[in-house]
Amino acid sequence: MINKKLFLTIIIVISCSIHAIAQTDYYYYKGKKIPLIVNENKICVSIPKDNKDVSDRICANVHVLSKIKDDDLDIFVISRSDYEKLTTQDFWKKDAKSAIVTSNYLTTEKKEVFSFPYLNVRLKSEQDFNLLSSYAERYRLRIIKQELLMPLWYILAVTPESEKNSLECANELFESGDFASSVPDFWSDDLECSNDPLFDQQWGLYNSNNPDIDISVCSAWNYATGKNVNIAILDTGIEMTHMDLASNISSLSYDTETMTSPSHVYDDDGHGTKCAGIAAAIKDNGLQITGVAPEATIISISNKMDTTTCSRIKRAHGITWAYLNGADVISNSWGSSTHHDVIDEAIYNAFIYGRHGKGCVIVFSAGNDNSNHINYPANCNDTILVVGAIDSTGVRAPFSNYGTELDLVAPGVDVFTTFPNNQTWKDSGTSMACPHVAGVAALVLQRNSELTVSQVNSIICSNAKKIPDGYFVVTKPDGSWNNQYGYGLVDAYNAVINTPGDAYIQNETIEGTRIITADSIYVGTDVTDTKPYGDVILGQGDITIKAGYIEINGSTTVPLGTTLTIGE
Repeated sequence: MINKKLFLTIIIVISCSIHAIAQTDYYYYKGKKIPLIVNENKICVSIPKDNKDVSDRICANVHVLSKIKDDDLDIFVISRSDYEKLTTQDFWKKDAKSAIVTSNYLTTEKKEVFSFPYLNVRLKSEQDFNLLSSYAERYRLRIIKQELLMPLWYILAVTPESEKNSLECANELFESGDFASSVPDFWSDDLECSNDPLFDQQWGLYNSNNPDIDISVCSAWNYATGKNVNIAILDTGIEMTHMDLASNISSLSYDTETMTSPSHVYDDDGHGTKCAGIAAAIKDNGLQITGVAPEATIISISNKMDTTTCSRIKRAHGITWAYLNGADVISNSWGSSTHHDVIDEAIYNAFIYGRHGKGCVIVFSAGNDNSNHINYPANCNDTILVVGAIDSTGVRAPFSNYGTELDLVAPGVDVFTTFPNNQTWKDSGTSMACPHVAGVAALVLQRNSELTVSQVNSIICSNAKKIPDGYFVVTKPDGSWNNQYGYGLVDAYNAVINTPGDAYIQNETIEGTRIITADSIYVGTDVTDTKPYGDVILGQGDITIKAGYIEINGSTTVPLGTTLTIGE
């Protein structure tokens, strides 16, 4: 029989040991250890830019969660499971020799930070540079540069030959006692996202408790806010004077019941006002919340939904009115218990004729029946973006429908948003998930208004976050897919940065001055075809854009992606 006193002693020792192991990662600040918790879900892989073939193989074989800008390195954030998958590939045995692998951490406040291959060291005096050089040689570090305005500080970098990572090197240099400070280079999203007082409760936009279980919109706002993009909300009507919506509300609105303007509010639940706030509430006005596309224009289209006759044909009328009156995105947080050809036809026409033939982006909620069947009309056309709901831990909401037609998931549980009478409200449902995706579509269209609806859909779906990781085993046109999560959680940042800023130029002679800044320049008679072809003469004939390059004065060539001022 085990002595109880001895048994308790063993348990205490083991518990203390586990706690000690959990706290072994740290960095130094003012001589004190600051603990870090390893985030086992992610990892950073850095590749020198002169090894482009290695970077290309990483992009081709794993889903890159984000790519960090750096002058010397291609830095990829990937899931740990994807990294482990890389290590099983035959090519990785060679590629690993040029790779620098660093960890992702959580602070004690649950903030996410990434460790990069750099460290910052402060000398005690200018005479200690030789000492720094000696340590750099011992640890196989590169001395990158001296901080000119603070000359005792130096930037060093870990190399593929280094036996320790940047965190370990920084700690050991400080623990040597030879340097005033030694800190690993961490990256985190340090933006003050919004000054709106309820923003910290909008977990779908920034989830401090579960990093990465949000739509990563803070970083996306550096590139797009939805400006000059029109989001039509076909719903029970929007309170157009709401203090957190009013300046984003279009002067155009429509009521499908009376077939006149303006729109009306037909419910006490404020359903349409809630959806509008999620999509495009005003940002940084010191009021209430922030929308996904905070500078988009909201077009209110009202319908009673369930208390009127001929409701289906009226909703079809609303969709038609939307695309005829300049809607770029149409958000639909509703379903229908019966099918109707008129709704199918209105949706089809919006795809064909909306946005001057490029097609409106149409987003629908998946339904709230916890069914392996997407509700109608979300399931009536493959070009619709169908959205299910997740909670703040990344788990599918227990009410959210799923199945073959599901494209994405978005935050849909305990979502803070606007409510009539200048109030806010917290609500749940795929109705709340749908306008998150409508807002992201507006961000993408601000980046490139020439994209077709299919291109927008593909950008959004192919850049979704694979949560929960490991569930995505079915292959579809826009990547790996799952029956309950679609392509994953909509990711505003990755969608926006992977939106091509391309120029599409018809086969014509253009007079005057034209400034072109583009990743690629596509020319010809059909600008919806993204294959470079045909010739275009601009200005007085001195500049010709041809397939694959730009020719100036018949001799000089510059690569596509160059910024050119074209004209006289």
